[in-house]
Amino acid sequence: MNARPDFKISPEQELRMDLAGDVRAALRDCMQEVITYAVAEPNRTTVAHAIYEDSIGDKSLTEAFESVAKAYAMGDTFGRIGELFTRFMDGACAHYVETVADAIEDPERQLDVRFELAPRK
Repeated sequence: MNARPDFKISPEQELRMDLAGDVRAALRDCMQEVITYAVAEPNRTTVAHAIYEDSIGDKSLTEAFESVAKAYAMGDTFGRIGELFTRFMDGACAHYVETVADAIEDPERQLDVRFELAPRK
């Protein structure tokens, strides 16, 4: 009898887990998101900006971002601002991972995403 059962994850779950780890590392290392569609040139933007742009339109994420801005404007402590920003980023990263994973899985979009260091100037 096995004391530790084998956990089976679906390819969809594996994609999201891998993507979430890649996004965290890309944010940490200030990398760029490079998105390529089937017939278009690669599009580059910083990962942080891509996550922020993806959050626009989601009511709860917009409210979370606004609470960070208000706390900063009111001169709240850096601890409080950091706490609010962390909440926003956690939600925004999860939303971004879902959005990108859905696009990767869509055969019509033929999306490829990778994370690279910004080119040196």
